[in-house]
This record gives sequence, C-alpha cells and structure tokens, in this order.
Amino acid sequence: MKSMIHYIKIPLLSVLLLLTFTACNKEDEFREKAIQVVINGYNGGADELEVNIDTTRYDKTALGGKFLMKPSAMAGFNVVYTYRAAQLNADVTIKEPASGKVIFTKPLPATGTLAYYNFVYLDGKILDVPAPAANPAVSKLIFYVHHTASDAPFDMFLYRMDNTTGQEFREYLAKNVKPGTWINVDYTPSAAFNSKNILSGASIYFTKSGTVDQWAFEETEGRSKFSTFGLSFPIEGDAGLVQAYFIAQGRFDLERIRLFHNPDRLW
Repeated sequence: MKSMIHYIKIPLLSVLLLLTFTACNKEDEFREKAIQVVINGYNGGADELEVNIDTTRYDKTALGGKFLMKPSAMAGFNVVYTYRAAQLNADVTIKEPASGKVIFTKPLPATGTLAYYNFVYLDGKILDVPAPAANPAVSKLIFYVHHTASDAPFDMFLYRMDNTTGQEFREYLAKNVKPGTWINVDYTPSAAFNSKNILSGASIYFTKSGTVDQWAFEETEGRSKFSTFGLSFPIEGDAGLVQAYFIAQGRFDLERIRLFHNPDRLW
C-alpha cells in the first residue's frame, strides 16, 4: 500500500508543475509589451501619407492628423506601439489614404524594443539609402541634396565665424558635386569644428562650385545653408561612425533630416 501511494504522488506533482508552467507562459503571452517605431525621411509626393502598424491606423483622426506625412516635406514619425503576444508578428505600412495605394511595407522585428526605418519617397518610388561599411579610422557621412530647380554643381562646407576676432573658418565636405545623387564623405573633424559647443554655432554652406560667397540654390542665403545643430556631427575622438542626411528645400528655407537612428547622439 505504501508503494502505491508513493507511485500516485509523483505524476500528480508533475501535472501541477506543468499546469503552473503553462499558466506562466500564458501570462507572459498576454502581458502588454511595447516597441518604439521610428521613421525618418521625406515625402516627395503630392499627397499626404498615412502610417499603419498592424491594424492600427495613424490617420487624420489620430491627434488631429499629427502623424500624417505631409506632401513635399520632411517626414518624422515616432510612436510607442503596444501589443499582447509572445512575439510580434506585424508589418509597418505607409500608404496614400485617398487611394489606398501602399507605398512601403516592412515587418516589425519579432523581438526587441526599437524598430527604425528610413523612408525617402521621390518620383513615385522609394529611394535606396546606402549604408557604407564603417571604417574605424574615419567617419562616413553621406548626403543627398534634393534640388530640382537646377543641376548645377556646388561646393559644401562647414562654416563659422569667431564672434570675438571675426576670423572665418571653413572645412570643405565636398566640392563640385551635383544634386540628386548620394555624396560620400570620409570625415575627421578639424580643430575648428571638433566639439559640440563649436558645432552648435556652425552652419553648412552650399555655394556655387569654386566660390565661397555665391549661394548655390536660388542665389539665396536662406535656401543655401542650415545650422549643424541637431545633426550629431562627429567631434574630437569620434571615428567609425556612419551617418546619413537628406536635404531638400522647405517652404521657406533649406531643410534637412538625419537618417539612421542613434539615440545616443542628440546634438
């Protein structure tokens, strides 16, 4: 009789453990999780674009249309998406809400807390954003200048003036390049542009090729320069970075947006 009682207790304990394990798995499956979804780029189309994450629509009813990508404008989308599943199995789509035409579709990562996408929409198609291989000796900067009014070559350089002495500083990024192509730069900061403090007061100038004072775009200063503030340019000690920028004319001046996502570089 003793041996029979002992025999029954063992499978009963196993069943209880199995039920506990299953309950824990179910609890984990239905626990709310979150993922940050970031999209940076440009909507070069004539229509507003709408982002969908799985079945959630970020349309004109969401915060008064805050998340819509305006036509001919920089696009910055950043939300925290919550879900209840052991793994995420969903897509991010961008579409024209009027026609329903899907422009862009990418899967969300099954695990993790961040999903990042570059999105540059020009001439009815998605522009491929290259990602150069990192070089531990230098930083790789790539620029795309969208300017359809002219394809004349231009120079681009960092510029600042010392407010005390009036001395001007220039550091060329590229010479004799044209809009509508990716411009690749191997970059190491010089002493004149090697700190966050210095860069906060610097600009990138675009001038006609071979000049320093003839504005490249519409012969207008505001259309041919922008501040380096917020671009997270490499500083002293930085190397091996890969950073990309998309540049286009805005409503009033030259605008830019940083592609790729690096939350640790926010200057």
